[in-house]
Amino acid sequence: MNTTFLSVVYFIAFSHALMLAVALWLRSEQNKPGRILAVVMAILAYKLFEGGASYSGLYKHVPHLLDLMPAMVMLLGPVFYGYVRKVTGQTPFTWGDWAMHLAPWLALWIFLNSPSVFRAAEQKIAMWDAIAASGDSYGPLPTEIVLRLLAIKAHLTTYLILSSLSLLQFSGCVKHLRSDNSGEIVTQLKGLTISFITLEATWVSLFLAQQYLGLGTLSQVSEIWLLLIGVIVLTIGFVCLKQPDIIFTKEERLLSKVPATSTLTEDKQQTDQEKVKYIHSVLSESAANEIANQIEATIESKQLYLNDKLKLTDLSKVIEMKSHTISQVINQHMKTNFYRLINSFRVQHTVGLLEDDTNNWSIERVALESGFSNRVTFNKAFKEHMNCTASEYKKKHRQAS
Repeated sequence: MNTTFLSVVYFIAFSHALMLAVALWLRSEQNKPGRILAVVMAILAYKLFEGGASYSGLYKHVPHLLDLMPAMVMLLGPVFYGYVRKVTGQTPFTWGDWAMHLAPWLALWIFLNSPSVFRAAEQKIAMWDAIAASGDSYGPLPTEIVLRLLAIKAHLTTYLILSSLSLLQFSGCVKHLRSDNSGEIVTQLKGLTISFITLEATWVSLFLAQQYLGLGTLSQVSEIWLLLIGVIVLTIGFVCLKQPDIIFTKEERLLSKVPATSTLTEDKQQTDQEKVKYIHSVLSESAANEIANQIEATIESKQLYLNDKLKLTDLSKVIEMKSHTISQVINQHMKTNFYRLINSFRVQHTVGLLEDDTNNWSIERVALESGFSNRVTFNKAFKEHMNCTASEYKKKHRQAS
């Protein structure tokens, strides 16, 4: 392929990956999944930069910035798996866990790569010049090197399989979450995992075909692999522009230990929802207060509660805010849930109608006019908020008058 074209593509993808890494890091609090995803993007960004530098000749000016991350996939696998574990609510890696999972890559860097890292700039430039001059003249690699390269890919594959299993397990919990974007998060992560699996399967297929069937060259294998990384990065950037919260994962909620095959009654669902854990919320107390006030003001001023079919998604459209953000504020900050909140407004509306001595509506009519769809729900909500039935309240009001 044309080296100028490749270097331009690699640098474009590099810039996107770098911007995503910086944005993720700055928008995520410490110990939040966004920070780990930022590291994933930084790893991809470096590899794309290295490819662009080698094809454009930039390596002559920044030789010490190249070849710092050998066997990049051995670093990518554990970091991506750590991110998936964090998002799916599993026990996150401790520093000891990180040290254990990154030990193979660190050993490879120390014993095989460190000598070349600390060479003089002239020697590094000469090495890259020799690689560029050799073109596609490399013959089949020794069996030892082939096996080493395949072992490196197998290392990444292991972590991608572990990530897939974590996502499949969490998928069983997602269906029990209402008004939440965890389903979208899981879908995006599955897509990213499949992309990485496809990336490595492509490399292995092309590599083996080149080594044992003589199809193509090693340079072409590397070029196609890097181009696919570029496609993955640009796709992530495109998704980020359309759905930024999917990338930054600021408000997704996780249901703790819900069996995938369990059948939950309405009461059991409510109990489980109270166990929901916002594992990487970035809403400050002041922001939550502001949103809570906006929620209450909007519901009251527009009398949204009078719609007996009102859903959280309807409220989110009126407020022009993500439904999972509203859900988080209602559950975590306002200490209630969407339906209880709406019913509290309906009950207050009911109280106003019951205290209006000019109307003679029946209790059923009052309930319907207040946004309740049936008498059972109305009775339960009214008693919960007022500690008496509507009939008792009306009688007490008339006696007091």
